[in-house]
Formats: sequence, structure tokens, C-alpha cells
Amino acid sequence: MTVLFGKALSSLLFVALVSLPSTAQERPKDDPNPLTETQRIQHVLSRFAFGPGPGLVERVRKQGLEKWFEEQIQGQVQTSQMLQDWLAAQGSINMTSQEILNTYNRVLPRNAPRKEVQKRNRMRNTPRLELQDAVLYRAIFGRNQVKETACDFFRNHFNIDINKGNVRYYATEYEREVIRKGVFGKFEDILLGSATHPAMLFYLDNYISRRPPTRQELKVVARRVRRKTKSKERAEESVEIAKQRGLNENYARELLELHTLGVDNYYRQKDVIAVAEALTGWTIQQDRKKPIVFTFRKDMHQKGDKYFLKRKIKGNRKDPLREGLAVIKRLAAHKGTAQFIALKLCQFYVDDDPPKRMVDRVATAFRKSKGKLSSVYQAIFKDPDFFSPRHFQSKFKRPFEYVVSAIRITGAELRSPRGLQSALRGMSEEVYRCQDPTGYYDKAEAWNDPGVMAQRWKFAMDLVQGRIPGVKIPRSFYEDLRPDLPQVWKEQMAKKILAAGLSERSSAALDRQVRAYLQKNKKPKIYQLAPLILGMLLGSPEFQRQ
Repeated sequence: MTVLFGKALSSLLFVALVSLPSTAQERPKDDPNPLTETQRIQHVLSRFAFGPGPGLVERVRKQGLEKWFEEQIQGQVQTSQMLQDWLAAQGSINMTSQEILNTYNRVLPRNAPRKEVQKRNRMRNTPRLELQDAVLYRAIFGRNQVKETACDFFRNHFNIDINKGNVRYYATEYEREVIRKGVFGKFEDILLGSATHPAMLFYLDNYISRRPPTRQELKVVARRVRRKTKSKERAEESVEIAKQRGLNENYARELLELHTLGVDNYYRQKDVIAVAEALTGWTIQQDRKKPIVFTFRKDMHQKGDKYFLKRKIKGNRKDPLREGLAVIKRLAAHKGTAQFIALKLCQFYVDDDPPKRMVDRVATAFRKSKGKLSSVYQAIFKDPDFFSPRHFQSKFKRPFEYVVSAIRITGAELRSPRGLQSALRGMSEEVYRCQDPTGYYDKAEAWNDPGVMAQRWKFAMDLVQGRIPGVKIPRSFYEDLRPDLPQVWKEQMAKKILAAGLSERSSAALDRQVRAYLQKNKKPKIYQLAPLILGMLLGSPEFQRQ
């Protein structure tokens, strides 16, 4: 069996390299024939959901595709009891950042026993692990799949990295209160929510951004250090350090470049500085005895007027917090933001290179609805270009989408997500672990290479052979296969898991492996050969498409 699996992967490697979507390849021409009803359902479930689970296509057909989508964006879908129970069992998922920090990173006395220190150190990783698991569980078992895909988009759009300092303790609340709460609301609200959340403030260093010290303040620093150390050199060093503790442009730049206007659109370097100045004093209340929340420190704020996007933001002496709020409001309402968000959402839900006319229409819907995100999703769904045959199966799954869709389509039982998290680590897309503020890229060119594919095929074969800890494909998945007709198992399973079916090349490669197996096994056992076929289908180029 091992040899056969190895040969199967080798055969499909060549097929994949010439078959997978690529920006370098010639794009397919428009098909004059519209999508069938089944294809329309499959198309929606591959974009606004992480693929169908067993029986979902028929349930959507019975309900009606439009009604299913409307119910999803209205937030009327109830979470299953199974998922509710699992989430409730995760100790940190519903905690505040303060509770998480005090529970999982307790302050111990200096002479604390070594066992206590080791226990505390082990516990430090619990919140981030439970958060990663919760994201995965919700994506797989969540009934509101439009919400889960929208969360996936904005999790990368407003990226944070749980490997950076205290972000691991703040990220759970960020996911719950900013991402999940904001994806059906107004863009301005989710933008402000991310801008004022401790996780983002810490990740992009805005919590330490402050006005440069005045000459008088530097003199006070020098006198204090010299009085304490009796050293002129130490005093001078302290002054130089104090000078460096000033304006931090990290968040201001990403706010413009990644979160709203897009790279070099409408703004210049002087606008980045103006935004950074307006946001000085936006920091974190980190006293363990109080809630860990956004706070504004007037003493850190850069006073005076700011000139942003050719307009003045008047300095507000009484309430300087309003200066930063004016920046957020102006960005949320800017036509460049509408265009940039529309483009990214169309790339995410439709095609790596969506039609400009479609992007323009979605941007118009964004502006007319004043950034109401549920209306924007609806505009994409109802756009005449969304169901173009040109876009059917045109996108390439990211590792997260691939793993989740494989579990969903097979109805796999999940006792523990640890094995899946390990697989995502091997594929370089761990949840909330992207160091770059861009988040994980969504285009095919970022993921379509032999190294990535090798990891996917290994995952597929490990999955069907039960080698992923905590995951098992139930035997019921194979129940409808005729034991006496192994020659048709490929077609039966391909119909169940591949929206567009197998290409001739993939089908021929798979047939060769089945024939080789049948030559050595005159009486094939269904639970040996069927998993081999399923593994090759899950590893095929066709299953990488969405």
C-alpha cells in the first residue's frame, strides 16, 4: 500500500504542476453556457462557505440559494449545540484580556517553587492554542458559513500576530469583540474597533507612540539621572534614549496602506506622519487590577493642527482624542477605501483578478450603504459577474481553506484539532501567526508551488489513513459504494467531493493506480482501496480549486 500511495502522489505531482491556477497562465475564456443550478450552489458554497459538508448542497437546493444566503447575512443561523458545548469547554474563549492575563500568566513571587514557575510557563500558551482551535472548529462546524468566511477575510485584513509579546493574551478578545462582532456591521465600526483594541495597539506599537519630549522635559530627565547616578555620561545617554521614545509610524502606515486606502493611494509620507501624530496617546491600560482596554493619554499626545489628505484636522485642546477619531472617520468614508475594500473582497470571493466593472459596482454599494458590510457581501452575491462560468473553480485554496474543506466534505469526526493545527503549521498558514501585517495572501501565486503541494498530498493521505491525531473519516462516507464494483468508486466519490469533476489527466493518473491495486488484490477490500482513491481525489489539482 505504501508504494502505491507513493506512486500515486508522484503521478499527480506532474498533473498538478500543469493544471493548477496560475497568474502566469492564460485566463480561460468566458463560457457562453451559464452555470447549472447545482453549479451555482457549489460556487456559492466554495466562496461564501468553506465548501459543502455532506448533504449541504441538497439542503440549500431545497431552501433556495437566495434564501439561504439572506438567512446567513441576517445572522439568523443558530450555532449547533455540539459547537456551543465544545466552545464552552475551552477555558479562555469567553474571558476578557484581563482575566486571561491574570489566569494564564500569573505573577509569582521571586522565591516561587520551580514546579509553580514551570506550570505557569506551560499555561502561557493555552489562550493562543484555544483561540487557534476555536477558529478552526467554527470554520468546520459553524452553520453561518458566510460569517466564518468573512471572519477569515478580516482576520487577515486586520492581521495581528499572537507570537508577539502580550498579543497572545489580547487576541482572544480581539477575535470575539472586533472580528466576529464586526463582520456584518459597518466598516467604520470594525476599523475603529481594531484601531482601539489592545491587540492591534501592541502588535503595531502604537501604544508607545507619543509626542517627542520638549527641551524642558529632556533637562528634567538629565537632572534626575545625574542626581541619582552622579554620572554626566549616564545623564547624556538617558537624554538620547528619551529623544528616541517619540512618534511611532508603524500603525499609521499600515492603517493607510493595508486597512483603508491601499499602497500609495491618495496619501503621501506627510499624511502618514499626520496620522501618527493624531493617534499619539492611543495606548493601553495594562494595570492587572483593572480591565486591559484602550485608553487615551493626553500627556502623550502631539498637540496642534494636523493636515491630512489636503484637509486640516484642527487641534482639540479640550478633547484631543477627537483628532484620531476624525482620521478614522475620514478614512472610512473615503472613496479610495471603498474601492480598495471592494477590490480585496472581490479578489477573496470571486477571482484573483476580478472584473473592474464588478469592483466598481461593489465599491458603489459600499459607499451607498455607508460601509455596511452585509450589504457589500450581498452586492457581490447579486452581481451579474459573480456567477460567470469564468469564475467557477477559478481560485486556488489557501492551506486553511484546503484543510477545512477536506474535513467538511468528508464529514470527518474531530476529537481534537491538534493534528490539524500541526498540518497547517507544515503548510505555513497557522491561525493568527502571520508576522507580516499584510496577513496571509489570498492569491494563487502565494501558495501554488511543489513544496506546498507535497504537504497537501501528505495531509490527504494521512487523513484517509487515519494518521492525523484526533481526526477520523467515518465509515459511513463509503457506505454507498458497491463492494462488487471497485471500478466505479472513483466516479462515485469524485461526484461527491469535486464540484467540477476530474480532468482527463487526473482521471487517467488515478485509473492507473486503481488498476495496479486490482492486479495485486483480486478481491479488493473496500476500506483499503476506497481510502486510497479518496486520498488521491483530495490531493488532486481539482480539489485545490474553489
